[in-house]
Amino acid sequence: MTDIARANLKRAIVTRLDSIADEHRLGHQAAYANRYKMRSHHDAPIELMFEKHPDTEPHLWVLTAQVASIPEGTLVAEPYSKADLYKTSAKGGGKQYGRHSALKDMGMLGKADLVRFTLRSMADLDVVLSAVMQTQRQGRRSE
Repeated sequence: MTDIARANLKRAIVTRLDSIADEHRLGHQAAYANRYKMRSHHDAPIELMFEKHPDTEPHLWVLTAQVASIPEGTLVAEPYSKADLYKTSAKGGGKQYGRHSALKDMGMLGKADLVRFTLRSMADLDVVLSAVMQTQRQGRRSE
């Protein structure tokens, strides 16, 4: 994908997400990522994080459980297990958060099992959104 095509795709994705979801209470990052919240057709809470920086691929991060209906191999997807969160060595010793920093403080996504989709088209976005919109509401909890 050329830089121009990638930039156009990212603009179209941001436009679509802006039209269907609300900005997350943490807000969007100016250059790197947009954080969103929305509700499924069944009133379940959904959080999404989209990487918009020009130097990265168009990555959309979602809860693994909310996209389980997407057949494996349908989209370019990489799982990120919560068990691997703090396995990366930090510069000063210890361990560091092993995902995009915009996810860290998000209530649902920060410490959960996630899938990072590399979107190649608006059709890829539609597949992911269709899956998350089918998410069933779980028991009562504060969001």
